[in-house]
Amino acid sequence: MFKFVAILVFLVAVSANKQTPFVHPNARNANLLASRLTIINGKTAAPHQFPYQVGIYVTTPNYIDFCGGSLISSNYVLTAAHCLESATNVKLIFGAQNITDPSESTQVQLKSESFVVHEGWNPKTYSNDIALIKLPTPVKETNAIKIVSLARGERTYSHEQGAVAGWGISRRNQKGVTPILQYITPYILSNRDCKNIDQNYAAVITDLLLCISPGYSKLSTCQGDSGGPLAVNGIQVGLVSFGATDCLSGKPSVFTRINKYESWISKNSDVHFLD
Repeated sequence: MFKFVAILVFLVAVSANKQTPFVHPNARNANLLASRLTIINGKTAAPHQFPYQVGIYVTTPNYIDFCGGSLISSNYVLTAAHCLESATNVKLIFGAQNITDPSESTQVQLKSESFVVHEGWNPKTYSNDIALIKLPTPVKETNAIKIVSLARGERTYSHEQGAVAGWGISRRNQKGVTPILQYITPYILSNRDCKNIDQNYAAVITDLLLCISPGYSKLSTCQGDSGGPLAVNGIQVGLVSFGATDCLSGKPSVFTRINKYESWISKNSDVHFLD
């Protein structure tokens, strides 16, 4: 039964609190989902191992959701467009190890109602799944809070090892976030290898996206932390967009490719890519 379900799943958008069908128009019997993703079969992060990681509670008219993001300047957080599609405001948590413990001395919490969602964002295809949150006041860097560098140029990062962290769902049937930050260190697939996984990936993967290999341990992202950063040697190369409906299916997770959005990020924030 488990294998049967893993094969018949389809593209759906999910969060820690709600699940909404999403079928990619190019996919065939799609074994993918657009999701708020987090870590499956990962490890517990050391305190402030990922100081650029941001937890985002998203308030919409109908529910409160959770996503991830990254601090890209003292004034801006980068996340996924689908996280903010229905948002009225967000609460951002910086410097957290236990996201559910506001008494942590390293935490900084801010609220924002100022978002910029990519003008090409398409909720039907999840193309251009990238957005910015403007902070009401600048965040100061500390030992627990750091600004991440962003990938630029044409480097694909294929076959390089990255790191993804998150507080979202870490096991089946879990409700709510995982309190302590978890992470995985997967390898990045070439787009050709990702497309060769099956016909569904072949239909939806473009040069604006990148995939991570689940490996033999089925390292994966799952519901609860879309928008979170994928970094290689401390440089953010992707942000979590979508992946397999069954988090343990051994299918790749898919990320928005950061270096394809240099000009958009520069135009809409105070981050400038210097030559």
